[in-house]
Amino acid sequence: MAHIVEIRNGAIVGNDEPTDEYLPVGTHIAQADGFYVSFGMDVEGPYARNDAEDRLNHLKRATQADLERP
Repeated sequence: MAHIVEIRNGAIVGNDEPTDEYLPVGTHIAQADGFYVSFGMDVEGPYARNDAEDRLNHLKRATQADLERP
């Protein structure tokens, strides 16, 4: 599932999913500083932390609604 990562100076410095095998802390990545919603090796952002959390919650609600649809 998607989660939030923090990128600073071209590297992952924070990851809300400690067992993430795709983007562990220390991974170099060519993205601007900020918080990103991570989907496997893809990232969406940058966002402020609260905006990343809002986006992640929206995606989780949309996924749940899709799963509950007959």
